[in-house]
Amino acid sequence: MKNQNRRQFLQTGAFTLMGMSLMGSKAFAAPANAKFAPVRFGIISDPHMDIKGKNGMKMSAASVDCVRQAVNGLNQEKDLSFVIMTGDLLLDGEKQNAEAIKEILDTLTVPYVVIAGNHDFAPVNTAKHREGFDYLSIDEFVKFFDGKGYDGSGNRYWAKSIVPGLRILGLDANLPEEKKKWGGILPKEQIDWLDKQLSDHKDEMHIVFMHHNVIPWSSDELKGGPKQWFCADNAEEVRAVLEKHADNAPLMITGHRHIGMRTREIGGITYMVAPSANTHPMRYSVLTVSPEAVTWKTPMVGVPESVHIEARNNLLASKWWRESQYAERTASNDAEVLDFYEKNSQRVGTKLL
Repeated sequence: MKNQNRRQFLQTGAFTLMGMSLMGSKAFAAPANAKFAPVRFGIISDPHMDIKGKNGMKMSAASVDCVRQAVNGLNQEKDLSFVIMTGDLLLDGEKQNAEAIKEILDTLTVPYVVIAGNHDFAPVNTAKHREGFDYLSIDEFVKFFDGKGYDGSGNRYWAKSIVPGLRILGLDANLPEEKKKWGGILPKEQIDWLDKQLSDHKDEMHIVFMHHNVIPWSSDELKGGPKQWFCADNAEEVRAVLEKHADNAPLMITGHRHIGMRTREIGGITYMVAPSANTHPMRYSVLTVSPEAVTWKTPMVGVPESVHIEARNNLLASKWWRESQYAERTASNDAEVLDFYEKNSQRVGTKLL
């Protein structure tokens, strides 16, 4: 697998190596009773807000402006119903960064909801704590954004009705007590809750949101790979619940991976990963969903061209973020890295559900 290039990974169905069931894959229609007019909404993913940051692969010094410009762009969109933040709002759980991003998000002209990412609570390794910042636990993060999806129960997961016939579910696979990795596991409590929510609302369509992915987008994310923790450890269990309810939960959207928007259908579920507003190609997303299809576009955040160029150069210079087979800096490898992260062929698109 280490020598398998990305095109081979995508073309040969490397998912079979993970025991994924690809048999009988087809487009599932939403429940017959889930009749609703198309709903438009925005996504800002992985902004990593840092009011005292320096630019690197994560454009920390530019992060405040990135969020502000993404919000400005979404405020210019017509007929949005809501905006969702798909995790990693903060650089590393800083209370002051939470206050700064909330102040900007509160200028959205439509309601917004939040799910936590692996950077949204205090690092267990206190060596990562910085002077001048206070730090939020995961429970404090949930309380800080109470009413933004979170319902006051203290649970890290939530359900919300958008219009009759359409609901959204927010999940949390984070591991706030472990320093060993930035991966995740969806707890049994949430797996059971997800199953019950989808069982109890069979006549409504659901969009499921989680920060961590449940399918790999490159060979590096396969089990044992250097980027395996972009996927939840128990991804197969999560997919099994979704496939059980494919009729009324045909769409799952994640963040965490910092790559351009793309989709893949497995077992009747369409999986989408949203781009980061903070790393190249620095985009936010606008989606329209109906019982039949999802349509999307991913505009670049409206920061100066020089910031976009710096972000692009920082990506290329960051060896860890490059796929293993393209680790060496050559012109052809750089082109492959940019193609993988930008995925310009899917900046806009439509997928039947």
